Amino acid sequence: MGEGAAIYALRPLFQRRDRDSWEFPMANPFEKRAIPGFRYDEAFLAVASPEPLTTFFKSPADNGCLYDRLVMVAGASGTGKTTLARLFSFKTICTLLQNSEFENYGPLIGALADCKALKGNRPTLVGARISLAAEYRDFWALPYENRIKTGLMFTLLQVHSVLAWTHTIESSGVPLDEVKIIPRLDSHAALEAIGGTAAIDVVERARTLERAIYRISAALVAPPVEEVDSVPVDTYRPFDVIDALAVPYGGKELRLQPLIILDDAHRLHGEQFKAVRNWLADRELKVARWILGRPDVFVSRTAHFDHQACEGGSGLSRSRETTEIWMQGDVRRDRSRQAARIEFRTMAKAMANRYLVQADMFRNRDLRRLADLLATRPRPFAASKQRQLAQQVDNLQRKLHISRSRVNELENMVDDYLARLDDSEEDLRLAILAILLECNAGRSPQIGSFSDMPSRPLQVDDGITDLARIHLLHRYDRPYYFGINALCDASSENIERFLRLAARLFSHSRTQLIIGKGPMINCETQNKLLRERATEIVRDWYFPECTRVRRLADGIAEQCLKKSLEGNAPLGCGANAFGIPQEEFDAIPQEQSYLARVLRFGVAYKAFRVVPEHFIKNRKWCLVELDGVAILKHGLTLKRGGFLERRVDDLVALLKES
Repeated sequence: MGEGAAIYALRPLFQRRDRDSWEFPMANPFEKRAIPGFRYDEAFLAVASPEPLTTFFKSPADNGCLYDRLVMVAGASGTGKTTLARLFSFKTICTLLQNSEFENYGPLIGALADCKALKGNRPTLVGARISLAAEYRDFWALPYENRIKTGLMFTLLQVHSVLAWTHTIESSGVPLDEVKIIPRLDSHAALEAIGGTAAIDVVERARTLERAIYRISAALVAPPVEEVDSVPVDTYRPFDVIDALAVPYGGKELRLQPLIILDDAHRLHGEQFKAVRNWLADRELKVARWILGRPDVFVSRTAHFDHQACEGGSGLSRSRETTEIWMQGDVRRDRSRQAARIEFRTMAKAMANRYLVQADMFRNRDLRRLADLLATRPRPFAASKQRQLAQQVDNLQRKLHISRSRVNELENMVDDYLARLDDSEEDLRLAILAILLECNAGRSPQIGSFSDMPSRPLQVDDGITDLARIHLLHRYDRPYYFGINALCDASSENIERFLRLAARLFSHSRTQLIIGKGPMINCETQNKLLRERATEIVRDWYFPECTRVRRLADGIAEQCLKKSLEGNAPLGCGANAFGIPQEEFDAIPQEQSYLARVLRFGVAYKAFRVVPEHFIKNRKWCLVELDGVAILKHGLTLKRGGFLERRVDDLVALLKES
């Protein structure tokens, strides 16, 4: 192939800027994760969103319970826990303050000030993050008493905390020889054990202990107990000694509170996690300490299926010794689920806009909002489909023997409702009318086997309208998933999931710009791209019990779809969950331990969500709801609340089929 032919073949990959110049489009910014994807703080801060800080951390900070006790932050993978941990890093905060004149940094500075991490454009704490990786779990395999194993782990955690604090201070440009430890009163002997008040000496002491502990944990053959006893696990207690850190900043010496953030708590053994939690819950500790992990490792009101998630006589009082922050709307009981969904929409939109402006191709065209790239009106039906749908309505009228006058009444109901929605699409009008005709024929709504409920009055509402759109999706391929709100709702309050779905839309919009089309993505294409991407995500699930989790999700979805496509709207807007009687669900850990394990991993990796104590039909239910990607894959409603009445045996039967 000649040079000219090669250039012509590659031409679609380039963006033409003028007659004789081309530019290569940048990588997809939505495919970068906040921590591994951004090496430098400046790049990270450019896309970091302040909304999660305000939503989850401002209230505890205002109440004075964010830094004086153990804080446990629970969220599934991708909800932004590690990103938030990086925002509280001392080095990141210093970078933010040094560039405070940048307009984009203003909201972040304000959010950190609301969280009491800043005061008067000065930091108030030295934050650092430690990942509870495999090296900590390795202690559990050592052939020693639990007291020795936990003592070694606690010592190494404190060693790494000291090194993390001093490292982040040094990385911010502060010489370590100018940093001092401010000890608590009456701690002279313990202060000497950690190396004194000079930070350099404290670091040297920590590195010596780190080498001694690694010789034990990394040995091919565990050394005898006598050698382990030589490590001062009982006397090295910097968490008990350190009251504050004296750090020079802006020509003054600041007294800063140390904050250690222990991430990935789910990597610890269950007994290790309980030991760490009980240790850090001591209110006498002046060090601020947070534990971040998946919901399944925390004591949760929703984790009824996790037989390991119990306090078991730990003696902890949650309200006094700990602060719980749930980064998922379905488990934060102090707020409604709809309010949590609206909060997530705000966060996701802000983050998407920050990512979008990273692409020169969009910024140079003043395209700064992802919502502006997503069409919200489907194209009208083709004439052939319109006739087919109208014929279906006529056939229903004759089949159900409904008078013309009654049909006119129903048509007026539909027209009045759609007029209020400012939606005059004929296809939607006919689909709603078809549902009303079947409802009018005397087919009552869902009457389960557990209760007797009267039929609801016939009316047009949001549920019927949404169900009509689901019917049109499956019977006439009319798009259902389009617009920024649908993208947010399909992400199930998971930022990483949102970015993975948005990345596919961004890539398509960018391609359209490259080939000379407009950036707007029509509704049909949005629906197709989102469902394809969701199917890929479900197919690529790879975690413990993923095969059975996938089978359980598919089984729930198939039954929900079958019920949703019934013509008489038995479930209003349709279903996307199984409802299990609460008393049956609570017994799963004792009676169906294998099912509990599958549910546990399904919730931890966002295949399901569990909504306990859902009161309806004079009974308490526990809903096993599908995640957004499973909903997208199978074409179910994004509205919450619709469920099929089932029992635990139905869940077991789906697992047996696999």
